[in-house]
Amino acid sequence: ERMNAIKSKIYTLLRRSETIFKTDMIYLVKGGSWLGLSQIITIATGFGLSLAFTNLLSPETYGIYKYVLSIVSLLLITTLNGVDSAVTQSVARGFDGTLALGVRTKIKWGLFGSLGSVGVATYYYIQGNTVLAIAFIISAFFIPFIESFDLYNALLNGKKLFKKFSNWNSIKKIIPTGLLITTLYLTSNLFIILSVYFLSALILNIWFFKKTTNDLLSNNLIDPDSMSFGKHLSVLNILSTLATELDKILVFHYLGAVQLAVYTIALAPVDQIKGILKNLNALAFPKFAEQKTIAIKETLAKKTTLLTIGSSVIIGVYIILAPLFFKLFFPKYIESVIYSQVLAFTLIGAIISGFLYTILEARAHTKGLSFFNISTNILNLTILFPLVYYFGIWGAIGARGVSRFTSAIVAYLLVQRMD
Repeated sequence: ERMNAIKSKIYTLLRRSETIFKTDMIYLVKGGSWLGLSQIITIATGFGLSLAFTNLLSPETYGIYKYVLSIVSLLLITTLNGVDSAVTQSVARGFDGTLALGVRTKIKWGLFGSLGSVGVATYYYIQGNTVLAIAFIISAFFIPFIESFDLYNALLNGKKLFKKFSNWNSIKKIIPTGLLITTLYLTSNLFIILSVYFLSALILNIWFFKKTTNDLLSNNLIDPDSMSFGKHLSVLNILSTLATELDKILVFHYLGAVQLAVYTIALAPVDQIKGILKNLNALAFPKFAEQKTIAIKETLAKKTTLLTIGSSVIIGVYIILAPLFFKLFFPKYIESVIYSQVLAFTLIGAIISGFLYTILEARAHTKGLSFFNISTNILNLTILFPLVYYFGIWGAIGARGVSRFTSAIVAYLLVQRMD
């Protein structure tokens, strides 16, 4: 009885707070608690991997590993990452059969990514770099399938099954992390490490996809407009993906594998912070898909302000603690500290723009999405090349900062102008 009384008081408090936050707080806390648990595990496994990589691999080998994954991320563009949002939106509206269609579509287009990887391998083989040639041949086998079977997450989000999302994705983090750390203890062979990374992800994605299709599909209805919308989003995301990965590729090209390792370690904790706050977007997407535009716009300013304040506090704490954090855990990468602190500051813009972009996606606002992606990413790509060439890592950070804060402003104006 006492526990029920406490729950009742918490429930009442959350309902009263909705007048302040203009948000369904019961939904936010219930869903967010599961996503938060998943994110804690993501942070723990990511931290464990970073420790393993930085202590068990040389900076040069680690830099090469991250370079390969950056190129693979670009090649994964062919698997049409916009289909994920299209499937989430369709499932939220009752079209569960769109999941299977989405997977088939992603695999078919992903074969072009495999061809691209073979092409990159051929280039490095001709250049006499057999290490990178073999690495990209290995990658070619996995590109069409890894993110395709990961599409089950779109159905979980669309159905608001955040507990399952949290539990399954926690397993997907823990098992591959354990396998990778074990592999790193046993060998520093790049090809074995890459194979373990890809295989563990693929096997688990297939497993959870099968569970989803067997247990969670309510119908076989297909949204006839979903794939065209998904392809449209995917085209828009090309520039975004390119802008996200190109800085690492340019750092590798101009400064070498060791400096890429330094830059990667600076990014790692910042990306984890971004992941924590990104959970809000996963929670918000199905809600925004259901709401009317006018209702979203009425509370937009207040929600954006609260998100800015909350994220600034979290980021400020990290900036203060970063020197101690790196000294304790990454002493070989002390030069990454100042880079990481400045990158954390730019994260404020990324968090705000990501939240606002979720609204545009959920409302299928194709014109706004097109303008946002084209304008902000062209700006980023235009300044990225000269800044990295002349200023190295600081140039890459500067380009991210300009792009992130500009994106936040553009996204806010676009949401305000939605019909």
